[in-house]
Amino acid sequence: MNYIILCGLWVSIMLAPALQAAELDTVSRVRALQALQEGTDPAVTSLAHADISLLKATLALQAGKPKQALDVLHSYANKSKNNDPLIDMLEAEAYRRSALLAVADAGEYAKQMQGKVQHLKDANLSQGLREADVRLNAFLDHLDAVAGMPLDILQVDKSIYSIFLVDKARSRMFVYARNANGVLARVADEYIVTGSQLGDKQASGDARTPDGVYRFVKRLQGKSLEARYGPVAFPIDYPNELDVLHHKNGYGIWMHGYAEGVGRRPPRDTKGCFALPNERLLAMSKYVKLGKSWVIVGENFEFGDEKKRQALQASVAQTLESWRKDWSALDTPSYLNFYHEKFHSGKRDLSAWKRYKQRVNAHKSFVDVGISNVTLIRDAKRWVEGEVVVAEFNQDYRSNNYQDSSRKRLYLARLDAQSPWRILIEESVKP
Repeated sequence: MNYIILCGLWVSIMLAPALQAAELDTVSRVRALQALQEGTDPAVTSLAHADISLLKATLALQAGKPKQALDVLHSYANKSKNNDPLIDMLEAEAYRRSALLAVADAGEYAKQMQGKVQHLKDANLSQGLREADVRLNAFLDHLDAVAGMPLDILQVDKSIYSIFLVDKARSRMFVYARNANGVLARVADEYIVTGSQLGDKQASGDARTPDGVYRFVKRLQGKSLEARYGPVAFPIDYPNELDVLHHKNGYGIWMHGYAEGVGRRPPRDTKGCFALPNERLLAMSKYVKLGKSWVIVGENFEFGDEKKRQALQASVAQTLESWRKDWSALDTPSYLNFYHEKFHSGKRDLSAWKRYKQRVNAHKSFVDVGISNVTLIRDAKRWVEGEVVVAEFNQDYRSNNYQDSSRKRLYLARLDAQSPWRILIEESVKP
């Protein structure tokens, strides 16, 4: 018993902060363990041996069986020469819990050790072991088949090659890319590390990962990239116009890898970027096409509610069509009614925009506006203005004295499902 207690005390001193897992219910634990033992489910066959051991040990700890967890971990150690820091942390926590059980079994004989026992109880490894919880929850999601399109991907033009969903709450990144038939389909579900602080990024240096809709705009590697960011990095276009409207600032938000020799990181461990293991980063890099790969960052994405997704898409599409028709009909009052009271376009607010459009339309005998190649993405974050959808499309404008073709991006907002969509931001973007 003394040896076990000493092991536990060493853990409390050297590995400060105890596993505070989001405990699973008994049914979920039994289902997960059965799948791992049978080893036939696709969610299991795709796992590495280390990950299977990790999941079994985490389940054993949640079931209050630290000795069983140690047996699993020791079996893995005997079969593998690879050093895995997360496996080591789980082993340390299993020893700590075993020590507490041993002291409890000792009863009266352990009274004189109450001070040391309290140290054991106070030991906290949660910072280092949250990744184990994330991986277990992800495994259960796989078993339950988190399927269907995300609610936020409403309509995607064929020019968009891929979409990366960074779910900060799940610590997972879902990647959708065009398959051989040109259909957007899920190609990956990756463990991801995000900002060390919770919430949406507001200012430079706050260590938060921003919520919003972005695009990869650059590729960094070789001499332009420090080794601590892994083999390659992809910056996104944060802050976007919606961020600027809400006075958010900061810069340098990337998808990147780990420093050389680092195999594991806890779920919240960056200064605001999102990171994944180098091997997986390289695998995901083939789905990145600059300007044609969008990134949606948020929390707890919804999947599979096709009826809700279609209704949301239809409501935005109808608004865009009505906006286009009123503009083409030179019905300026109705056209301007589509704009939000907080509207901005460049340096123009709503009042300046109204004066500008009224002046321009007054000299038109006809206007013809066409929109095509439409992409509609719902922002996972709820803003002060309510629900927000990003609409991007080709706009062909023709009038009696002017014509132009451009790529437009609108941010549309509504307070609730019963409220109309209003254009919050309008901007021209590079195709």
